[in-house]
Amino acid sequence: MGDIAQPRQGLATADNFRFLRFWWEVGKPRIAFGCKNHVEAQATQKKWFPYMKGGAYRKWYGNQEYVVNWYKDGVEIKNLVGENGRVASRPQNTDFYFREGVTWTDLSSAGFGARYLPQGFIFDVKGSSGFPPEDLIPEVLAVLNSKWSQYALAIFNPTVSFQVGDIARVPVLEKNRLSSQILSGLAHRAIIIRQQESTENETAFDFIAPPPWVNGPELAIQRRIELAELEQRVDEEIYRSYGLSGDDQQTIEEELLKGNIIV
Repeated sequence: MGDIAQPRQGLATADNFRFLRFWWEVGKPRIAFGCKNHVEAQATQKKWFPYMKGGAYRKWYGNQEYVVNWYKDGVEIKNLVGENGRVASRPQNTDFYFREGVTWTDLSSAGFGARYLPQGFIFDVKGSSGFPPEDLIPEVLAVLNSKWSQYALAIFNPTVSFQVGDIARVPVLEKNRLSSQILSGLAHRAIIIRQQESTENETAFDFIAPPPWVNGPELAIQRRIELAELEQRVDEEIYRSYGLSGDDQQTIEEELLKGNIIV
């Protein structure tokens, strides 16, 4: 996975209380959404930019609530000095800021969950991210959210912390066009379902309105059922394309349950 997704750690501000805000504290008019790169970001002359901080366990899409002060290419953060007189912040891998990719929370007792990272975000050290070619993003997301990847990660690092080095070691088969199309289609639909949920979440960037009063709960149940079916189909396709037998599949799922890993 390391050769394809280029996993990277992100920004460590050294003072989140000073440099981070929830988006609603700032207001959307003061936030620069959708920037492609540093040049576009500076051209907006805005102070606040979408920030992927990690957050709770969630697959496919979401956890988009924070903004970061990156005014003038992060001049305040880059020059933050600690009590020892040294620069305290760590703006790592800045060439990858604002790029589209996949992201995950590095510390989660609920298991590993990868999410789509839209263009225009700066990412946190706790919200590490990967940057595969644009056409491979859905497929990579599907592979990372499969039970096979959960199993592999549990072998590489049987803790609740998911480091970029662990993600880089997840085995990936050579590109199979048919399998890639299937996995990409399933991932696209899973992302859409999570995006629909996000439009009904008051804390999300995408919020439009609460769920419908009349049939909101029924719609939520339907989405969860469809999402569970999509994830099952992802697992089936991964098992098939990796040539894993029924016994292999049973072993993987039993081991995940023994480890109390939620997938």
